[in-house]
Amino acid sequence: MAGNKFTSWLLSSKVTSLPRNLMLKAFRKRNLVVVRYDFPERAKVMKLITQMLLGYHEAYQIFSTVKKTAKIKGDMAEVGVYLGGSAKIISEAKKDKELHLFDTFEGLPELSGKDDSTLFHKGKYNSSCEQVKNYLKKYQGLHFYKGLFPETATPIKNRKFSFVHLDVDLYEPTLECLKFFYPRMNKGGVIISHDYVNSPGVRKAFDEFFEKKQEPIIELSGLQCMIVKV
Repeated sequence: MAGNKFTSWLLSSKVTSLPRNLMLKAFRKRNLVVVRYDFPERAKVMKLITQMLLGYHEAYQIFSTVKKTAKIKGDMAEVGVYLGGSAKIISEAKKDKELHLFDTFEGLPELSGKDDSTLFHKGKYNSSCEQVKNYLKKYQGLHFYKGLFPETATPIKNRKFSFVHLDVDLYEPTLECLKFFYPRMNKGGVIISHDYVNSPGVRKAFDEFFEKKQEPIIELSGLQCMIVKV
């Protein structure tokens, strides 16, 4: 069930009027879980979540991870910025760290045979670099790179990283990101990727890349996975 449809269903009188035990049965029938974010600190983060395709719990997982990796040395990066929603979440939690933001700002590149063409197509998620810059203008330490990664990565080839967020949807871009960032992650650094669960290309790239490496691929709630560099 898509996010907006799910929210409408969740808030509908059909659901909210149910006794608690029947409501839980309705959720289980649809394999859904409700997570509370009304605790004061979590509620503050919820108010930041705009202009993104991530679920609220996925956005919070990014925020929490960025905050907890503050003690790890290194810059931060995101590949797949789209409208800047997740970059905003990272910026709120990163403190004074440098954040490198990569996107074609022309949508997805060509798909490979390992990708699902029913989910993605060339040019999907097209956005404007200038609009994203304006959206994030209050934050310091942000660097924007327009074009196809890793062709745009030369300026950061000698950098080390504590946190990287990937949201590139497809097999080849995901694999190229892993090849570039994995050797540049400091010990304890974290890579989070969206679409591991639903995109066969993303899953294949992660599974192939980490097949003979010691780091386990940790599947998170929602569509994300996480790697902690050891």
